[in-house]
Amino acid sequence: MRLSSLHLDRFRNIRRADLAFGEAPLHIFVGENGQGKTNLLSAIYWLATLTPLQTHKGRELVMWGEQEARVRGEVLSGELRRSLAVSYEVGQGGQGAARGAAREGKRVPPSQYFGALTVVAFTPRDLDLVRGGPDDRRRFLDRAVFNERPAHLHAVQSFGAALEGRNRLLRDGAPDALVAAYEGTLAELGARLMGARARYAQALAPLFSSTLRDICGVSGAVAYRPALETPDLLAAPEGEVQEALARRWAESRAADRLRGFTQRGPQLDDLSLRLSDHSAKSYASQGQQRAIALALKIAQIELLSARAGERPVLLLDDVSSELDARRAGLLFSFLDRFGGQVFLTTTHERHIPRHEEATLWRLEGGAVLGS
Repeated sequence: MRLSSLHLDRFRNIRRADLAFGEAPLHIFVGENGQGKTNLLSAIYWLATLTPLQTHKGRELVMWGEQEARVRGEVLSGELRRSLAVSYEVGQGGQGAARGAAREGKRVPPSQYFGALTVVAFTPRDLDLVRGGPDDRRRFLDRAVFNERPAHLHAVQSFGAALEGRNRLLRDGAPDALVAAYEGTLAELGARLMGARARYAQALAPLFSSTLRDICGVSGAVAYRPALETPDLLAAPEGEVQEALARRWAESRAADRLRGFTQRGPQLDDLSLRLSDHSAKSYASQGQQRAIALALKIAQIELLSARAGERPVLLLDDVSSELDARRAGLLFSFLDRFGGQVFLTTTHERHIPRHEEATLWRLEGGAVLGS
């Protein structure tokens, strides 16, 4: 899989850019901070996932003073050539917005959009996967599952909507029968969500363990930790898990009414990370924490590549500056044998080993000055 071209129109601080990437595997965006390097990675990520890399606010995708942002790209996968386009239009007076997604020039819903371009991003924020909160690790897990199964996004969003529905009913003092109906829907979606997370974590675990041993010579483990006790998510039928979830929420309904929200459920799940049988968050040094984050990302890429039969496009945002020399060397050793397309940012190309073999794109004030 390869992104062959990228076209930006009024995207963040980049008014216009038209880039053709050719067959070079490594592309480096070079420039001082604030010039637009990360915005190019964000545009690629948005094109692939319909989700911005840097912000949750769609309005921030649009250049200041403008009303619309557009990104287009062409993707090559084997003999297939695909065209993707995304847009965000701000409504009158800044109120409301219209989002657009198109494949082969035709507007399509998200369910028909995903799959043409698969990306894995690694940013300095990912280095907080260990020391951050459960929401960071849960987001990593859900994005990793989504890359392999785009329908997972719908499951996450639907569960969130059903959860908010139950919470609203709890706050409004709705009758038990009505709350129970929402709990049935919530249990169906929750069982699906938890099963996907558990299966992915099980597959990731051996790759993570071997990668971490290669990076820092110590044993480590990753495991899915549901916030609610259920039957074995890997062995029990989904219907049995549904029944268990519905029962747990029925039992906690009175307590949840007092608090006004659902206190336990998949919205609080976590990913357990251990280093030599100890909690990585509590016992790992800063260098070891960064090694664990790096091992997680490399394991994710290897698992995705094995299952999809081709390499995803890899995005790295100034990660080498956040790693010590040894771990940065291990990262670039992995990139040397990666075999797929890589885009990365840096303030100076000398920070990147073997940059002479890469295509360099220089940015200044939101303008791409060429390769």
